[in-house]
Amino acid sequence: MVQDCTGRAVTRTKDTEADYAYRFLALQRAARGDGFCVDMEQVIAWFGLQHSCWAESTVRQYRAAIRYALERDMVEGRDRDLLIKRLQDGPIPKTGGPKLTSARKRKSLKREEFLTLMQHLESSERADDQLIRGLLAYGVALFLRPVEYLGARVDGDTLVVPNAKATNGRANGRARERSLDNMSPKAKASLVKFLQHFSEVAAAAESWKKFHDRLSARLARICETLNIRRVSFYTLRHVGMATAKTWMTPREVAAAAGHASIRTATSHYAKRRSGWHGLKLAGKPSVISMARVGGEMKVFRPRDTAPDLK
Repeated sequence: MVQDCTGRAVTRTKDTEADYAYRFLALQRAARGDGFCVDMEQVIAWFGLQHSCWAESTVRQYRAAIRYALERDMVEGRDRDLLIKRLQDGPIPKTGGPKLTSARKRKSLKREEFLTLMQHLESSERADDQLIRGLLAYGVALFLRPVEYLGARVDGDTLVVPNAKATNGRANGRARERSLDNMSPKAKASLVKFLQHFSEVAAAAESWKKFHDRLSARLARICETLNIRRVSFYTLRHVGMATAKTWMTPREVAAAAGHASIRTATSHYAKRRSGWHGLKLAGKPSVISMARVGGEMKVFRPRDTAPDLK
């Protein structure tokens, strides 16, 4: 496996590298505007002083851009090790302020609301409504990102999912695996059929974005008709992960969600209290998928009383 100068697994695309190069140039310009030189040492020194300027996610992106520049410029030896340490030390992200769009999206859904949506969709003859119904149902059970349904496949009793956010070490590998041994043969056959149909319809659309936007807009209209506060497909990912927290360990939840760190699932997604206690809709992630997750398991405890739903 190829690694960058900090020892992290490299899964960057050409577009990502171009974006990093552009971001690094922007950092050089900003550093020069504050009286710093534009060499690597000075840019990192300036970067480390920018406390409370950017959100944590932005700091991560800029840090990744500088790591890429270090690798691209082939900085070697003791100087590289020192620069890497300085890069990791700062700056301190800002706190507070307006939330990101993803953070403002609805993260919980009552079972009664879910059932109302499902009953409405089941009675509809619209093709898109049947796709939406599948996304809602499997969203709770499997909590995939919408785009991940395109490449997901069932291999025996295992669900193999390509991680949508596999670049820059953000995921637990290029793909993750999860057991489906809790699902009945009929439920697994339905999942296989849905994945195939969803991919075929998406491929026939003009683009993934337009296809996704079309389904999202339709779901929003349905919510309005039923007087339900707007639900997004990501809402079901939140609900599924919150439900999994009632019976999985933090590492298992992170691995099943495709995260490289336990902290992502515990800090940025719905809490266990909003999960649907008593549901155990699919099995646990594979040992390999869990081994690729970092962090300490100390945030929530799994419950072992949840019954299986066949």
